[in-house]
Amino acid sequence: MVNNIDIIKDELAVFADIGTGTPHHQEEETGTIFRFVRLGHEVTVKFLKSGKIEYNKEGFSAETFINYKSLLSSTDFANLKLWATSQSIALQDLIKEKNIIETVGRLSSKARNIDAKIGAIEKFLVEERAPGQSVRVLLIDGPAGIGKTHFVEQIASLRARDFVKTQRPLILHVKSRGRILTFIQDLMAFSLQSLRLQVTYDQIPILVRHGLVQLAIDGFDELGDPNGYETAWGQVRELVEDIEGEGTIILAGRETFIGRERLLKAVPRLDEEHHEVGVFSILPTTPNAAKSWLKNKVPDARVDEASELGLFDEGSYALRPFFLSQIAELLSKDIDLESAPPLVSLTKLMIEREATKFPNALIELMELSGLRRFVLDVLTEIARDMAENQVDSIDDDTLFWIAETAAGDDFDADSLRLIKNRIQAIAFLENDERRGRRRFAHSEFFNYFLSHSAISAISQNETPKFIRRNIFGPDFLITFGLFSLSADNNELKSFAKIAAAMISVPSELDRSDRNIAALLLTCLPFAGSVGITDIENIHVDDSVIRGVSDFCRISNSSFNQIDLRECDISNVTFENVEVATVIANEITRLSPTFPDPGMIQLEVEGRQELLAGAEATQWINAHGRARDNESSETLVSEGLREHELYRLLQKSCRVMLRQHWIRSDGGDYLIKIVKSEFWQTLVDILRKNDLLAERHGKPASGPPSIFYHIPHAREILQEDRSNELVTSLFADLEEKVAELRN
Repeated sequence: MVNNIDIIKDELAVFADIGTGTPHHQEEETGTIFRFVRLGHEVTVKFLKSGKIEYNKEGFSAETFINYKSLLSSTDFANLKLWATSQSIALQDLIKEKNIIETVGRLSSKARNIDAKIGAIEKFLVEERAPGQSVRVLLIDGPAGIGKTHFVEQIASLRARDFVKTQRPLILHVKSRGRILTFIQDLMAFSLQSLRLQVTYDQIPILVRHGLVQLAIDGFDELGDPNGYETAWGQVRELVEDIEGEGTIILAGRETFIGRERLLKAVPRLDEEHHEVGVFSILPTTPNAAKSWLKNKVPDARVDEASELGLFDEGSYALRPFFLSQIAELLSKDIDLESAPPLVSLTKLMIEREATKFPNALIELMELSGLRRFVLDVLTEIARDMAENQVDSIDDDTLFWIAETAAGDDFDADSLRLIKNRIQAIAFLENDERRGRRRFAHSEFFNYFLSHSAISAISQNETPKFIRRNIFGPDFLITFGLFSLSADNNELKSFAKIAAAMISVPSELDRSDRNIAALLLTCLPFAGSVGITDIENIHVDDSVIRGVSDFCRISNSSFNQIDLRECDISNVTFENVEVATVIANEITRLSPTFPDPGMIQLEVEGRQELLAGAEATQWINAHGRARDNESSETLVSEGLREHELYRLLQKSCRVMLRQHWIRSDGGDYLIKIVKSEFWQTLVDILRKNDLLAERHGKPASGPPSIFYHIPHAREILQEDRSNELVTSLFADLEEKVAELRN
């Protein structure tokens, strides 16, 4: 007999053929019987008093299952053995092909806080739980390229491969497909279709509820809508309710969005007394591990050269597994490395490498410079096409059309055929799960080329469809900020001027003013050089600012979320501005006019803390809003803080957090630093305190470049009293400023 007849009836109804009605049930002395039509056959499911299940299908012999779960996993229902076989085949080559360095991180939950690899995560996901209606959630967080998707694929592959032996729940891995508003049911349906399974999306919550399948939602932070993320969280709240029992969900996303506190606040049902929430924060590869891994693939000298350029410094993209694998390919070629933000440097080098792979006939015809431009144009247009259609892949016909358009009319049929063949094999793109479609090998490449498209279009007074209707999230804005550092200064000036004019007339029909304002804010570190002085009457969803902002005024505006990690906006004046959420860390420095936000999401040693009310006000005051009271304990006096020499040090150190070297003949933003009247004074003081590394480049022509690096840049920004070099540096700066003022 069964006590929960209505629940069982509702669950079996989802497995009944469409149009055949809901299951009928009746009570007998030996058990409870449910009758319905499944896969074209009349079937009966009998719950025996012993707990076993008797299953009869019209025209076939009866089968007996040990329990209800074994019935749901059987051939006529979820057919999990077929699922495991299909998934194992689909993933084995993918996992082998990536062959990247092992994922490590920190697992924290109510019961533990440990360093972890895949074995510990597997144990957490499948360990026994107390009887009752509960849900286990694992949050996997980390920045782009850190290996979140690969890690979920590893777990899914492991489960599928060993399913017959271990009987552990299979993983349904669903991913954001590039649309701005996506429903989780759509994602589940697509993933099931890709595996060619007979399971339907509405059956998944039942299988998850009974512990037969675990649901992994990858790129959860991308499931936004015009009002923020309420729709995404609303779907999770419904899903949690649907899978209470033995359900497990894995949510993977960027570290600024996925967090235990934010999850518990958004999904109150997940109180930790009855449910378990774990967080696996994936850590970057250590510099030594990255270099050791590379030295097994490329000559030691090339790895050492990359190390000198700071590719393996803290925070570098090179310490993220995906990009490390790309760097391995680059270092195996005879391509000169350059000093730039690692993503920018890596992308430029890959474009250069791709240009050399075209047939000799095309190289002679277009020259390498022309081919580099062609590759850039094609990838930029592909990114725009995907963004405009809110998809994450492109069909081959469109790809060929874009390549043919970018090539122009000066090519015969044979040359065009060579161009199309080569563009299909370009390293930035990979095969999509759907036959005949291609996608970017990583979302950061998509963001890079979309950034190029945005600046190019706006500087020509064009507002593309993707700017008018998409939601610009933090990942794109961070990449846009990096890209703009290396963009042509004249184009940036044109972009800033036209962007300012566009947002001065708010649009009631689309999102263009919000998105353009978010792009403009990323340019505040070089506001002076591109002509940004006043930003007013803007309303922004997500915004990201890095570096040290130039002097600027923001007024009569509102921000849903503003990411100010590693940023100094003390030069910005805020007037009548509202901020809902600030994301910050210990080296964030705010302006005296910065408003009280609704909440601060503080990043402390890889952990997240939420501050509100008096705590938030106190933190903001301590990080720039309230003037420091000078005392014997103050490492930096207010007088030094106001001097250009101190500001120059701040700018230089914050550049170090984005790229390893400041080059004497770098882009306009860096030229502004090295051409400062106080640059040589700062160099002398840094040199005296063993806080400056210098090397000379070897240019093909002209004077040699000088590369400057500031060790301990983060400790300098933190004004760390425990570091004797930092203490000595600030003492010398105080003395020099006093001397300059006399």
